[in-house]
Amino acid sequence: MMSTSDLRKKYGDDVFAAGLALQPTTFERRLAQRDRLDQHFTKLWLDFQILGMSRRSVLDARTRLLVQVGQFTMAKAHGALEEGIRAALAADVDGREILEIILQCVIYGGQTTVDPAIEVFDRIAGELGLHDALEASQLPLDGNDSARSLDEERKSWHPDDAADPRAAEMIERHGWLAVSTGMLLRPRHHLGTLTWQDALDTEWADLWVKYIYQGLYTRRIVDDKTRILCMVGNCVAVGETVQSLAHIRGAMRAGAKPREVIEVILQSSVNFGMPSGLAALRALVRIMRDDGRLDEIGNPPQRHDE
Repeated sequence: MMSTSDLRKKYGDDVFAAGLALQPTTFERRLAQRDRLDQHFTKLWLDFQILGMSRRSVLDARTRLLVQVGQFTMAKAHGALEEGIRAALAADVDGREILEIILQCVIYGGQTTVDPAIEVFDRIAGELGLHDALEASQLPLDGNDSARSLDEERKSWHPDDAADPRAAEMIERHGWLAVSTGMLLRPRHHLGTLTWQDALDTEWADLWVKYIYQGLYTRRIVDDKTRILCMVGNCVAVGETVQSLAHIRGAMRAGAKPREVIEVILQSSVNFGMPSGLAALRALVRIMRDDGRLDEIGNPPQRHDE
Protein backbone atom coordinates (compact mmCIF):
# COMPACT_ATOMS: atom_id res chain seq x y z
CA MET A 1 0.00 0.00 0.00
CA MET A 2 1.31 3.42 -0.95
CA SER A 3 2.28 5.87 1.78
CA THR A 4 0.40 9.12 2.28
CA SER A 5 3.29 11.09 0.82
CA ASP A 6 3.32 8.85 -2.25
CA LEU A 7 -0.43 9.28 -2.68
CA ARG A 8 0.02 13.05 -2.45
CA LYS A 9 2.59 12.94 -5.22
CA LYS A 10 0.39 10.69 -7.33
CA TYR A 11 -2.90 12.60 -7.02
CA GLY A 12 -1.81 16.08 -5.91
CA ASP A 13 -2.06 18.31 -2.86
CA ASP A 14 -5.25 19.86 -4.23
CA VAL A 15 -6.99 16.51 -3.98
CA PHE A 16 -5.96 16.13 -0.35
CA ALA A 17 -7.15 19.61 0.56
CA ALA A 18 -10.54 19.03 -1.04
CA GLY A 19 -10.87 15.49 0.29
CA LEU A 20 -10.02 16.36 3.87
CA ALA A 21 -12.55 19.20 3.80
CA LEU A 22 -15.25 16.70 2.85
CA GLN A 23 -14.14 13.69 4.87
CA PRO A 24 -11.88 14.97 7.66
CA THR A 25 -11.22 11.66 9.39
CA THR A 26 -11.58 9.06 6.63
CA PHE A 27 -10.37 10.55 3.36
CA GLU A 28 -6.80 9.32 3.56
CA ARG A 29 -7.95 5.79 4.38
CA ARG A 30 -10.55 5.83 1.59
CA LEU A 31 -8.03 7.10 -0.93
CA ALA A 32 -5.44 4.49 0.01
CA GLN A 33 -8.03 1.72 -0.15
CA ARG A 34 -9.37 2.75 -3.55
CA ASP A 35 -5.89 3.27 -4.95
CA ARG A 36 -4.88 -0.21 -3.81
CA LEU A 37 -7.94 -1.79 -5.47
CA ASP A 38 -8.37 0.24 -8.68
CA GLN A 39 -6.40 3.38 -9.48
CA HIS A 40 -8.45 4.28 -12.56
CA PHE A 41 -11.71 4.23 -10.58
CA THR A 42 -9.95 6.24 -7.88
CA LYS A 43 -8.99 8.94 -10.37
CA LEU A 44 -12.57 9.06 -11.72
CA TRP A 45 -13.93 9.37 -8.17
CA LEU A 46 -11.51 12.14 -7.28
CA ASP A 47 -12.19 14.12 -10.43
CA PHE A 48 -15.97 13.80 -10.18
CA GLN A 49 -16.75 14.04 -6.49
CA ILE A 50 -13.75 15.43 -4.65
CA LEU A 51 -12.41 18.00 -7.11
CA GLY A 52 -15.55 18.40 -9.20
CA MET A 53 -18.90 18.42 -7.46
CA SER A 54 -17.67 19.57 -4.06
CA ARG A 55 -16.18 22.73 -5.52
CA ARG A 56 -19.12 23.93 -7.57
CA SER A 57 -20.20 27.38 -6.50
CA VAL A 58 -23.97 27.39 -7.10
CA LEU A 59 -24.63 26.62 -3.43
CA ASP A 60 -22.64 28.18 -0.63
CA ALA A 61 -20.70 25.70 1.50
CA ARG A 62 -23.11 26.03 4.43
CA THR A 63 -26.14 25.04 2.37
CA ARG A 64 -24.34 22.21 0.58
CA LEU A 65 -23.09 20.72 3.85
CA LEU A 66 -26.45 21.08 5.63
CA VAL A 67 -28.18 19.32 2.72
CA GLN A 68 -25.73 16.44 3.08
CA VAL A 69 -26.27 16.22 6.84
CA GLY A 70 -30.01 15.85 6.25
CA GLN A 71 -29.52 13.28 3.51
CA PHE A 72 -27.12 11.13 5.51
CA THR A 73 -29.57 11.26 8.42
CA MET A 74 -32.44 10.14 6.19
CA ALA A 75 -30.35 7.37 4.66
CA LYS A 76 -29.22 6.17 8.11
CA ALA A 77 -25.66 6.40 6.77
CA HIS A 78 -24.12 7.05 10.16
CA GLY A 79 -20.48 6.92 9.11
CA ALA A 80 -21.12 9.44 6.35
CA LEU A 81 -23.24 11.50 8.75
CA GLU A 82 -20.35 11.75 11.20
CA GLU A 83 -18.06 12.94 8.42
CA GLY A 84 -20.72 15.40 7.27
CA ILE A 85 -21.16 16.86 10.75
CA ARG A 86 -17.41 17.20 11.23
CA ALA A 87 -16.98 18.77 7.79
CA ALA A 88 -19.78 21.26 8.48
CA LEU A 89 -18.32 22.22 11.86
CA ALA A 90 -14.87 22.63 10.29
CA ALA A 91 -16.46 24.98 7.74
CA ASP A 92 -17.85 27.09 10.62
CA VAL A 93 -21.46 26.01 10.17
CA ASP A 94 -23.24 26.64 13.46
CA GLY A 95 -23.74 23.49 15.52
CA ARG A 96 -27.32 24.49 16.33
CA GLU A 97 -28.11 24.66 12.60
CA ILE A 98 -26.56 21.25 12.00
CA LEU A 99 -28.62 19.75 14.81
CA GLU A 100 -31.76 21.46 13.49
CA ILE A 101 -31.43 19.81 10.07
CA ILE A 102 -31.10 16.44 11.81
CA LEU A 103 -34.17 17.10 13.97
CA GLN A 104 -36.26 18.23 10.99
CA CYS A 105 -35.70 14.78 9.45
CA VAL A 106 -38.18 13.38 11.98
CA ILE A 107 -41.00 14.56 9.72
CA TYR A 108 -40.21 12.15 6.88
CA GLY A 109 -37.89 9.72 8.63
CA GLY A 110 -39.55 9.31 12.03
CA GLN A 111 -37.85 8.61 15.32
CA THR A 112 -36.12 5.46 14.08
CA THR A 113 -34.21 7.65 11.62
CA VAL A 114 -33.51 10.62 13.88
CA ASP A 115 -32.65 8.87 17.15
CA PRO A 116 -29.34 7.33 15.97
CA ALA A 117 -28.43 10.59 14.20
CA ILE A 118 -28.94 12.48 17.48
CA GLU A 119 -26.59 9.98 19.14
CA VAL A 120 -23.91 10.67 16.52
CA PHE A 121 -24.29 14.43 16.85
CA ASP A 122 -24.33 14.35 20.64
CA ARG A 123 -21.14 12.29 20.76
CA ILE A 124 -19.33 14.73 18.48
CA ALA A 125 -20.71 17.72 20.40
CA GLY A 126 -19.37 16.24 23.64
CA GLU A 127 -15.99 15.53 22.09
CA LEU A 128 -15.67 19.10 20.76
CA GLY A 129 -17.12 20.83 23.83
CA LEU A 130 -20.24 22.20 22.13
CA HIS A 131 -22.85 21.38 24.77
CA ASP A 132 -22.70 24.71 26.61
CA ALA A 133 -23.24 26.68 23.40
CA LEU A 134 -26.07 24.37 22.36
CA GLU A 135 -27.79 24.78 25.71
CA ALA A 136 -27.47 28.56 25.54
CA SER A 137 -29.04 28.66 22.05
CA GLN A 138 -32.15 26.61 22.84
CA LEU A 139 -35.60 27.97 22.06
CA PRO A 140 -38.03 28.61 24.94
CA LEU A 141 -40.59 25.91 25.65
CA ASP A 142 -43.21 27.60 23.47
CA GLY A 143 -40.80 28.00 20.56
CA ASN A 144 -41.67 31.18 18.66
CA ASP A 145 -45.40 31.15 19.40
CA SER A 146 -45.34 34.28 21.56
CA ALA A 147 -43.67 36.32 18.82
CA ARG A 148 -46.28 35.56 16.17
CA SER A 149 -49.28 37.70 15.17
CA LEU A 150 -52.41 36.43 13.45
CA ASP A 151 -53.13 39.86 11.99
CA GLU A 152 -49.68 40.07 10.44
CA GLU A 153 -49.71 36.52 9.07
CA ARG A 154 -53.20 36.95 7.64
CA LYS A 155 -51.81 39.61 5.31
CA SER A 156 -49.65 36.97 3.62
CA TRP A 157 -52.32 34.29 3.15
CA HIS A 158 -53.24 33.51 -0.43
CA PRO A 159 -56.57 35.19 -1.28
CA ASP A 160 -58.11 31.81 -2.07
CA ASP A 161 -57.22 30.53 1.40
CA ALA A 162 -58.40 33.70 3.12
CA ALA A 163 -61.80 33.34 1.41
CA ASP A 164 -62.06 29.60 2.00
CA PRO A 165 -64.67 28.79 4.70
CA ARG A 166 -62.56 25.82 5.76
CA ALA A 167 -59.93 28.22 7.14
CA ALA A 168 -62.17 29.49 9.93
CA GLU A 169 -63.38 25.97 10.69
CA MET A 170 -59.86 24.52 10.92
CA ILE A 171 -58.59 27.47 12.97
CA GLU A 172 -61.42 27.05 15.46
CA ARG A 173 -60.66 23.35 15.76
CA HIS A 174 -56.86 23.33 15.68
CA GLY A 175 -55.75 26.90 16.45
CA TRP A 176 -54.43 29.63 14.19
CA LEU A 177 -50.78 29.04 15.12
CA ALA A 178 -50.86 25.68 13.36
CA VAL A 179 -53.25 26.40 10.50
CA SER A 180 -51.75 29.73 9.50
CA THR A 181 -48.29 28.21 9.11
CA GLY A 182 -49.68 25.62 6.76
CA MET A 183 -51.42 28.23 4.64
CA LEU A 184 -48.24 30.30 4.45
CA LEU A 185 -46.02 27.38 3.47
CA ARG A 186 -48.48 25.45 1.32
CA PRO A 187 -50.96 27.97 -0.13
CA ARG A 188 -54.07 26.50 -1.78
CA HIS A 189 -53.01 23.06 -0.57
CA HIS A 190 -52.76 22.91 3.20
CA LEU A 191 -56.43 23.42 3.97
CA GLY A 192 -57.34 20.48 1.76
CA THR A 193 -54.80 18.20 3.40
CA LEU A 194 -55.78 19.24 6.92
CA THR A 195 -59.52 18.95 6.24
CA TRP A 196 -59.02 15.49 4.77
CA GLN A 197 -57.03 14.28 7.79
CA ASP A 198 -59.47 15.95 10.16
CA ALA A 199 -62.36 14.03 8.62
CA LEU A 200 -60.52 10.75 9.07
CA ASP A 201 -59.36 11.34 12.66
CA THR A 202 -59.70 14.73 14.33
CA GLU A 203 -57.44 13.88 17.24
CA TRP A 204 -54.67 12.71 14.91
CA ALA A 205 -55.07 15.81 12.71
CA ASP A 206 -54.73 18.05 15.75
CA LEU A 207 -51.60 16.30 16.97
CA TRP A 208 -50.12 16.26 13.46
CA VAL A 209 -50.73 19.90 12.51
CA LYS A 210 -49.51 21.23 15.87
CA TYR A 211 -46.40 19.04 15.90
CA ILE A 212 -45.27 19.84 12.37
CA TYR A 213 -46.76 23.19 11.34
CA GLN A 214 -47.07 24.99 14.66
CA GLY A 215 -43.95 23.35 16.07
CA LEU A 216 -41.24 22.12 13.75
CA TYR A 217 -41.87 24.44 10.81
CA THR A 218 -41.82 27.62 12.91
CA ARG A 219 -38.62 27.09 14.86
CA ARG A 220 -36.69 29.50 12.55
CA ILE A 221 -33.31 28.15 13.61
CA VAL A 222 -32.53 27.62 9.93
CA ASP A 223 -34.06 30.02 7.42
CA ASP A 224 -36.96 28.61 5.38
CA LYS A 225 -35.05 28.70 2.10
CA THR A 226 -32.23 26.51 3.43
CA ARG A 227 -34.56 24.28 5.44
CA ILE A 228 -36.74 23.52 2.43
CA LEU A 229 -33.75 22.99 0.14
CA CYS A 230 -32.64 20.40 2.68
CA MET A 231 -36.07 18.78 2.46
CA VAL A 232 -35.70 18.60 -1.33
CA GLY A 233 -32.41 16.81 -0.73
CA ASN A 234 -34.03 14.50 1.82
CA CYS A 235 -36.69 13.50 -0.69
CA VAL A 236 -34.06 12.72 -3.33
CA ALA A 237 -32.03 10.69 -0.84
CA VAL A 238 -34.94 8.33 -0.10
CA GLY A 239 -36.55 8.40 -3.56
CA GLU A 240 -39.67 10.29 -2.45
CA THR A 241 -41.20 11.68 -5.65
CA VAL A 242 -44.53 13.04 -4.39
CA GLN A 243 -43.43 15.36 -1.60
CA SER A 244 -40.40 16.47 -3.59
CA LEU A 245 -42.72 18.35 -5.95
CA ALA A 246 -44.17 20.37 -3.08
CA HIS A 247 -40.77 21.14 -1.62
CA ILE A 248 -39.28 22.17 -4.97
CA ARG A 249 -42.08 24.70 -5.25
CA GLY A 250 -41.74 25.63 -1.59
CA ALA A 251 -38.01 26.24 -1.87
CA MET A 252 -38.50 28.62 -4.78
CA ARG A 253 -41.37 30.32 -2.94
CA ALA A 254 -38.98 30.84 -0.02
CA GLY A 255 -36.43 32.53 -2.27
CA ALA A 256 -34.33 29.72 -3.75
CA LYS A 257 -33.32 30.21 -7.36
CA PRO A 258 -34.18 27.36 -9.76
CA ARG A 259 -30.46 26.81 -10.28
CA GLU A 260 -30.01 26.29 -6.54
CA VAL A 261 -32.73 23.64 -6.53
CA ILE A 262 -31.09 21.97 -9.51
CA GLU A 263 -27.76 22.01 -7.71
CA VAL A 264 -29.23 20.26 -4.66
CA ILE A 265 -30.50 17.56 -6.99
CA LEU A 266 -27.21 17.25 -8.89
CA GLN A 267 -25.21 17.10 -5.67
CA SER A 268 -27.56 14.38 -4.43
CA SER A 269 -26.61 12.19 -7.39
CA VAL A 270 -23.09 11.89 -6.00
CA ASN A 271 -24.13 10.02 -2.87
CA PHE A 272 -27.51 8.58 -3.84
CA GLY A 273 -27.16 7.66 -7.49
CA MET A 274 -28.21 9.02 -10.84
CA PRO A 275 -31.76 7.56 -11.12
CA SER A 276 -33.18 9.41 -8.10
CA GLY A 277 -31.48 12.61 -9.20
CA LEU A 278 -32.83 12.30 -12.73
CA ALA A 279 -36.36 11.72 -11.44
CA ALA A 280 -36.15 14.88 -9.33
CA LEU A 281 -34.75 16.87 -12.24
CA ARG A 282 -37.64 15.80 -14.41
CA ALA A 283 -40.06 16.90 -11.69
CA LEU A 284 -38.42 20.32 -11.52
CA VAL A 285 -38.54 20.72 -15.30
CA ARG A 286 -42.25 19.87 -15.30
CA ILE A 287 -42.85 22.54 -12.65
CA MET A 288 -40.91 25.13 -14.62
CA ARG A 289 -42.75 24.20 -17.81
CA ASP A 290 -46.13 24.44 -16.10
CA ASP A 291 -45.19 27.84 -14.71
CA GLY A 292 -43.85 29.15 -18.01
CA ARG A 293 -40.33 29.55 -16.61
CA LEU A 294 -38.25 27.16 -18.71
CA ASP A 295 -36.06 29.99 -19.94
CA GLU A 296 -34.69 30.31 -16.39
CA ILE A 297 -33.12 26.86 -16.63
CA GLY A 298 -31.88 26.87 -20.22
CA ASN A 299 -35.05 25.85 -22.11
CA PRO A 300 -34.39 22.10 -22.00
CA PRO A 301 -36.23 20.28 -24.81
CA GLN A 302 -39.15 18.10 -23.87
CA ARG A 303 -38.17 14.46 -23.50
CA HIS A 304 -39.85 11.90 -25.71
CA ASP A 305 -41.05 9.95 -22.65
CA GLU A 306 -42.83 12.91 -20.99
